[in-house]
Order: sequence, then C-alpha cells, then structure tokens
Amino acid sequence: MSVWSAGLLRSARGRRRGRTDGQRFLLRRAVPGHLGSARTRVERAWLAAGLRKVPLRPPWAGYVHVHVKMDLLYGLVWLLTVLLEGISGQGVYAPPTVRIVHSGLACNIEEERYSERVYTIREGETLELTCLVTGHPRPQIRWTKTAGSASDRFQDSSVFNETLRITNIQRHQGGRYYCKAENGLGSPAIKSIRVDVYYLDDPVVTVHQSIGEAKEQFYYERTVFLRCVANSNPPVRYSWRRGQEVLLQGSDKGVEIYEPFFTQGETKILKLKNLRPQDYANYSCIASVRNVCNIPDKMVSFRLSNKTASPSIKLLVDDPIVVNPGEAITLVCVTTGGEPAPSLTWVRSYGTLPEKTVLNGGTLTIPAITSDDAGTYSCIANNNVGNPAKKSTNIIVRALKKGRFWITPDPYHKDDNIQIGREVKISCQVEAVPSEELTFSWFKNGRPLRSSERMVITQTDPDVSPGTTNLDIIDLKFTDFGTYTCVASLKGGGISDISIDVNISSSTDPPAVEPAFLEIRQGQDRGVTMSCRVLRAYPIRVLTYEWRLGNKLLRTGQFDSQEYTEYPVKSLSNENYGVYNCSIINEAGAGRCSFLVTGKAYAPEFYYDTYNPVWQNRHRVYSYSLQWTQMNPDAVDRIVAYRLGIRQAGQQRWWEQEIKINGNIQKGELITYNLTELIKPEAYEVRLTPLTKFGEGDSTIRVIKYSAPVNPHLREFHCGFEDGNICLFTQDDTDNFDWTKQSTATRNTKYTPNTGPNADRSGSKEGFYMYIETSRPRLEGEKARLLSPVFSIAPKNPYGPTNTAYCFSFFYHMYGQHIGVLNVYLRLKGQTTIENPLWSSSGNKGQRWNEAHVNIYPITSFQLIFEGIRGPGIEGDIAIDDVSIAEGECAKQDLATKNSVDGAVGILIHIWLFPIIVLVSILSPRR
Repeated sequence: MSVWSAGLLRSARGRRRGRTDGQRFLLRRAVPGHLGSARTRVERAWLAAGLRKVPLRPPWAGYVHVHVKMDLLYGLVWLLTVLLEGISGQGVYAPPTVRIVHSGLACNIEEERYSERVYTIREGETLELTCLVTGHPRPQIRWTKTAGSASDRFQDSSVFNETLRITNIQRHQGGRYYCKAENGLGSPAIKSIRVDVYYLDDPVVTVHQSIGEAKEQFYYERTVFLRCVANSNPPVRYSWRRGQEVLLQGSDKGVEIYEPFFTQGETKILKLKNLRPQDYANYSCIASVRNVCNIPDKMVSFRLSNKTASPSIKLLVDDPIVVNPGEAITLVCVTTGGEPAPSLTWVRSYGTLPEKTVLNGGTLTIPAITSDDAGTYSCIANNNVGNPAKKSTNIIVRALKKGRFWITPDPYHKDDNIQIGREVKISCQVEAVPSEELTFSWFKNGRPLRSSERMVITQTDPDVSPGTTNLDIIDLKFTDFGTYTCVASLKGGGISDISIDVNISSSTDPPAVEPAFLEIRQGQDRGVTMSCRVLRAYPIRVLTYEWRLGNKLLRTGQFDSQEYTEYPVKSLSNENYGVYNCSIINEAGAGRCSFLVTGKAYAPEFYYDTYNPVWQNRHRVYSYSLQWTQMNPDAVDRIVAYRLGIRQAGQQRWWEQEIKINGNIQKGELITYNLTELIKPEAYEVRLTPLTKFGEGDSTIRVIKYSAPVNPHLREFHCGFEDGNICLFTQDDTDNFDWTKQSTATRNTKYTPNTGPNADRSGSKEGFYMYIETSRPRLEGEKARLLSPVFSIAPKNPYGPTNTAYCFSFFYHMYGQHIGVLNVYLRLKGQTTIENPLWSSSGNKGQRWNEAHVNIYPITSFQLIFEGIRGPGIEGDIAIDDVSIAEGECAKQDLATKNSVDGAVGILIHIWLFPIIVLVSILSPRR
C-alpha cells in the first residue's frame, strides 16, 4: 500500500453570510508540515468582510486575487482574523438542509406551480429518490410516506439511506414521500415529492340479464348487459367490437353503449336490447390509457350464445368440521351447471390459504392441520356470467392456548398486599376451542384440591367470562401459603393440558433504583458526584446501602428519611477510574446502580460537507481532504493527538499514524488532514481515535471514495482551475485537440509571442487558467472543447418563478492577430446531441481579460461547453478563467456591459477599499 503524508489544518467556520450558500467565513491556523502564507490570510480577511470577488484557493476559486506585499498590512489582517476567530463560537456546526432529486425510469415530471412536484412512473419500474443533505454533525436521514397503503413498508436498507430505491414499484406505493434530516441542531429539515404510479390491468367482461339472473339460459327477447371493467391510472378509455365490427353509440339500434353514473368512468356497458340472432357472437372490449408511459392497450373477448348460463356448485363436506391438530382435511367442490365452464377457486374468510395447501381442481387438501389453519373456507365458481356461486364450510381445530391468571388483592400493588386473615381470590383463564369441551382441575403443592367452606372452587358463566375458573381462599392462614396449580383440559383428550402455577406467600419487594447504569466522562484532577435514588421498595424499613469500586468497599450506611445516597470523588486520578456500584438492600433483595467513570475522549465527528474533498496529484494517485470536529472536547483532558488508521477497502491490515495536536480544541472547530498517495480508483476505510493522557478515546470510522460529485446540487459554483482535477472539467473526445492548463510562471519558454495572457485573471503569474495552443500542427478551423461537470438544478419553488435562473459568468482572453472564435453551449440532460448556443465572440480583443455574464434557465440537469476554434495563424491563443455559476439572475449592470479587467487595475481598486473592509469586519455583528 502507498504511504500517505499530509499537513494538518484546524479551522473554525462561521455561519453562512450574504446572498448565497457558497460564502463562508473561514479561519485556519497552519500546523507544522502544512504550507501557509500571509497572502492566504489576507485573502481570507477579504472574504470575512463579505466581498464575493476575493477568492480562497482551494477550495474556492473564481475570484479576484489580492497580491499586496506590505508586511504592516499583513500584521493588521492577522490581528483581525484572530479577533474574529474569538467571536465565532459555533464553528462548523450547522442545522440540516435537505433537497430531493429524482432518478430512475420516470415517464414524466410535472411541476405544478401552486401545489407540488409530481413524479410519474410506470408500475414495475424502479423508483430512485435521492435526499441531498448538508449540516454538521452529519444529519440522520429517514424516509417516510403518506397517502399510501397502511401495509406498505420500505426495504429496511433504504429507509435510512440518502437514496430510497424501490424496485418493481407497485400502485399502492404511490403517494407523497418525505425525506427528514436531523442532527440535533434546530428543527429537522423536511422535503417531499409526490409519486404517481401509472398502470393498466387486464379488462374483465361480465354478462348479466335484465331479469331472472338465475335462469339457466338466455332466451330470445331478453336484454343482456356486457360490462367491461379495468383498473387503471390514468383513467381508461373503452371501445367495443362484435367480431371485427366496431360498435359505436347509434351505429346499431339494438345496441346501446354507456357508462354507469356511479362508476366514474371505470366501467363501460354494452347493452343488447331484445336479443337477436346476430347478437350471438364474439364480443371484444379494448381498454386503453392512450399509451402513456408506453403502456399498451389490452383486450378481452367473450362469446355470447343461447347456452350462456351462470354457474352452480355443490360442496361434498360437512359443516362444521371439528378436527385435532395434525390431521389431514380434504374439501371437495363440484360444478353442477354454467356455460362457459366455470372456474373453481378456494378462499379463506380472512387471510390467504395456508402455504401447505394442495389444490387439484375443486379439491382442497390441508395436510397436518394446525390451529392457525382454522376458519371458514369457501368454494367460488365463476364464469363471468351473472353472479359467482359460493358455498362455505367452517373448520374447527381443537386447541388450548393463552393461559393466564390474576390474584385479588393484587400483591404487586404497593398498598394492596396479601395478608393473613384476609380473603384471597385466584382466577385462571384459558382460551379453548371448542369452548364447551373445556374442564378445569385445581391442585395445591401437587395434590388435588376440592371445593370446601374455606376453599371455594367456581366456574363462571361461559357467556359472561368464557374459559374462567376461580379459587376463593376465605380467611387466609399461614398454612395456606404454597403453590396452587390450575389445569385446563378438553373432553375426549387428544390435546395437551395447560398448567398455570400461582405462588401465594407474604409480599416483599426488593428495591428498584435509578440509574441502572450511567457513564460519566471526566478529566483527571476534576471532581464527580454519583447519586443512586430509590424508586420503590417493600418493606421500606431496613434499607441499607454500600458503595464499591470494583471489589473495594468504599462506604456503607443506612437510609433515614432520604430517598438517595451520593458518593463524591473530589479529584480524579488513574486509581479513581473504573466501575462504581451502589447496592441498596432490604430483606427481599438488592437493587444496584452502576457508574462507569472514565477519562476516555468522545468520538470525533467526520465532516461530510467538505467542498470538493478529492483532488488529483499524479496520474495514478489522488488525495483526499479529511475533515472532522471533536465531540465535547472539554469533557475530558486535552486531546494531544489523533491516531489515524487507514486501509484499502476489502483489505485486513490497518496502517496507522499519529496526528499531533497543539493547543486546546474548541467546540465546533474544524480540523483538516490531507491524505495523499491514495491509489485510483480504490476506496479506503478511515478510522480516527482521539488520544489523551488517559489513553485512547472512542473511535469513529468512515469510507472515502475517489469519485465524488462537484456540487451535487447546484447553488453556487466557482472554478479558477487551481486544483489538480480542474474542478472535474473534462476534455471532449469528439474534438480535434484539447484545452491545456497553464500558468505564466510554468509555461514553455518557447511560447508564441504576441498572443495569450501574461498572467491569470487576477494578475498573478503563478495562477492557472485554461487555454488553447494554436501553434503547429494545429490547422485553421480545428476545435477544442472543454466540458463542465453535470449540475443538478435546485428544486423549484411552487410559489415562485416557473424556471430556476442562474447567472453564468467567466473571464476570457483573446489576444493575437489570428484569434479565431470562442463559443459557449448549454447541453441539457437527455439532449446529448443538441447543444444550445449561449455566447460567442471572435477576433482580437487586446492584451486584457474580459468578463462575460449570461442568464441561463435550465429545466433539468445541464452541462456547459467551451469551444475554442483555431484561427488562420499561430498567434491565436484563447484562454478562460474563473468560471462561476450562481443561483439567481445576473445583475442588470453586468448584463449591460462586458467588463474589461486588467490584473493591476483590479489590485489598485481593492487596495483602495481595504480600510473600509477592515472597519466593516470589526463592526459587523457575527451570529
């Protein structure tokens, strides 16, 4: 495995300020081993003052850089950052935010302006809803659903995941889905989306007569109704055919087609008035939902003849059938009439047929029957003519179950105890099938008990309290204490008896205490106090207590009027850590409180909202910015280091390294450690353990992966092409040549003069930008295309504008006598071959950077494409820098003019504004 190395950063990130979510206040203190500079501290002070044009590199790029070489100025800004760090108390802790995005096989996504988002999907397809969350600590996610079947349940693996995946979705799973995220800060964040499942069932045709449904045949001069029904979403449309002839209302005087009022379009009836010879034919009903979601039409046929008749059946079994468990039961059902031939099915009055049931035509067999198989079974014959025929029988399985007892007075009630001289009543109840066969017997200490003047045995009225017997002990004596047994049995045997044992004795109750267990974390040389409280005990008198540390007795005593006992430790040391037990004792037993006193540090909390944590160092390896905060850092001794363990996914061996910590960690302080030399595209498991002078604390584990989306849900995006992976921009495989990442300080000394930028957009010689090299062997008209990452748009406000607007801006440099063309295209998801032109410019623009602003209104996920076209000669280099996308339309002044910005001019403007920035930074209240 490769060795990783990195520097450590500790920072406190304040609450988001300004119009966008992308602006955050950030303070960092460099720890030995990490590169830091006065310049970066100046840049962060600009950002703290609320200016959006000043960048942090990385992770934020795309702003004007400040490069001021005045040591006094650096000192003032450093003092300002320290002051602001002291003001910020919450650090990176933030309440959750949540959004829902959809993927999978949707038929249509409708945006209802005043109600909700509707996601339409075909039954049987796969539904995927992804809940995108931010917040620290990492919010817990839970999916819930309303407006669906009460029996609907999610897959256990999906309920608490960001992505809810339902394969083979069914109609009852439609409804509104909610994603709830909470992390203990503020109110939970909740978003919802409504899912509409489309389907079309096979239509069913049933035949009915106007009179005499029980008639055996359909005679002439009778009116017949052919009813077609199909369940669907959206509503179904029907059409009728007789043979190959399409039947329409009014096309045949003997035919009438209509929809019953009460069915609301779910049923279409074909009425044949006074049957004619030509009416005996094949009829077809076609159901259609107009091919929505590619659902095809469905058809059913029925042949009407003069022999058509409703079904009749006969059941060849007794009713009821009483059997013992384990016996085999066979039910036989036969048809006695019906045309076409009826189909026979068996159903149960509640639930489904037992899995072990064997069906053979009209014969049903249940081998080795159990009590769960009891109930009413019905045979149903149906041929879609008239009403189905139904015959039923009841199966009774003899059984004894659910025995219970109760005692009067209740010895478990504090003020109602069994005492000598009082009457005691023992009641015993059993569920018996059949109840009329139930008998009871009573025993005391194993010997049969008969009813007497002091021991009265009664069996209550089965209509009032079925299956119950009572034993009344009048004038309880000491000799009556013992074990009483109630035995229930069924007449005729074959069923195991039920025995219930009841112990009658003097009442005692050992102490009940709290807390049963409590963990206390505290640092050395600090004090703790443990308290054990009595909830109840009987008898209350003679309560004693003893405190122990392990097996060492610390203190004993007796309760007077207090309900608790305490044990203090004034100053903890290594000898004082351990498990403390407090036992509270009476004659019935003891109750115990346990306290684990430890100096272990709490587990760190990984930070999952790191902006673009993955970047590329070299061709085969990548680096990862690992960030975390420490839970309750002041609870124990100062954390002196973290033990970092890392292993490749699927491997057993952990590689470990210690990360030293200088100074105290504050609550909410963000700690950063860069993992490098990670092999592409492997995933790694990372384990982090805090270390104090007490020893190891609680560990926490997470998995890091190479592929991570940039801005998975777009609010604001900035890219200055400073990081190794150029913000996940990629080269188009279909062009003639590629864009190149370049800085003035590192460019080839043989570069073509009189073309291309002499610095990046901010005026820095070290800053990077992307450009096209038009030297030979490039030819006129050849294209280089650069593709942005795919961005998911923000959810639409149901009460706001129809489409979400974004302000897209970038800087471009077109200097040289042979400059060709720079085009920008917008590619929408699902339109991989159609690119919408956004912006274009051509010709020499001089030795300066120019800025472009364009409003875009994407309706779905999108990409931006920069296309550079080579001009007629080698002096035609074109460059771009600081690409930005922000939610909301561009300012009107930005759209009205294209800004020409020279790096030096930009620096002078920001130097002039610096006194104002410092004053605003000090006076502005921080939340």
